[in-house]
Amino acid sequence: MLTRGSDSYINHMYMETIRRLFRQMINDGIEPDVFSLNSMIKGYVLSLHVNDALRVIHQMGRTNNARELCNEMKKNGFIPSSKSYNFLVNALALAGEVEEAIHYLREMIEMRKSADFITHRKILDEICRRGRVEEAMRLLKELQDKDLVDGHT
Repeated sequence: MLTRGSDSYINHMYMETIRRLFRQMINDGIEPDVFSLNSMIKGYVLSLHVNDALRVIHQMGRTNNARELCNEMKKNGFIPSSKSYNFLVNALALAGEVEEAIHYLREMIEMRKSADFITHRKILDEICRRGRVEEAMRLLKELQDKDLVDGHT
């Protein structure tokens, strides 16, 4: 899409144009691939429109599509970015698929990708919401022991 140096960056002012192009692709029956979806999501995140990025994931098939995109990337030899993992874990937790969210959070840690504060909080909140407070406390302790979160999370 747009580049700045060696890092891919989609500027906020171009997101409306890119979104229209994306919508036109879908209307013309062109199925977006993992790279176009990831670029769209990354553009929204970098332009600080996280809700729009989550909406793209939601519109494209919710958690199943996000999970499939992640698996497709890995199958093709690519490692999902921290942002991609964060979105997947958040989407799974929001959809009530807490065990899957925990699985991908652990995978994320193994791949040395950083989970953000929102991801940690969302997954712990969802575990607690299901009445599994002790499990949430164990996970929090595990994350603290690995120095992934501080004592104030």
